Amino acid sequence: MDDLLSFIKRGGGLAATSHGQIQSKLWLCDNIEQHLPKDAIVAILGCWYNLLGFMLLTRKRDMYQHILGLDHNREAIRGADAICQGFMIGADAQLRNVIADASTYHMQGHNVVINTSVEHMSDDWFDKVDPNALVCIQSSNVSDEKEPWLVTNPCPSIESLQERFPLTEWLFAETKLFDYGSSSYNRYMIIGRK
Repeated sequence: MDDLLSFIKRGGGLAATSHGQIQSKLWLCDNIEQHLPKDAIVAILGCWYNLLGFMLLTRKRDMYQHILGLDHNREAIRGADAICQGFMIGADAQLRNVIADASTYHMQGHNVVINTSVEHMSDDWFDKVDPNALVCIQSSNVSDEKEPWLVTNPCPSIESLQERFPLTEWLFAETKLFDYGSSSYNRYMIIGRK
């Protein structure tokens, strides 16, 4: 509990809890749950503070054998550990967060791979996904390289997202508009089998 209080006092995760971030993750949960294999073994790439892992386990804990959160940012993983600690303790621990580069991490054995951060990394991670694994990818049409977006690998449309990550079976492909009056963007999500 002290880790979580310290994390909150430092202001950790404020951007991660923005309206668009939370609504995107809820959208993902609502749509991936119907396609999950029994006892899913999940890797969440670019997990940031791993609010997604927390949400998945809070919603339907019995659907998951294990969830692994990967992020290259040490401070983000510290925050993820603070947020997710209730799922990391004891013999029935279902979640682990690690500091790792998604483009070089071997994901053998993970039958579900989720990446909601493809605009922030190279596409090399996709080659490490097991054939036939369930894959869920989110991106947006934001192309701003500056704070707070830090987009290095933009994705201008859902069609370009589908071309970048060819799947053998498509289960879901949709666009969600986030309109905040003075600014707006489209969020894309695809789900399918590699």
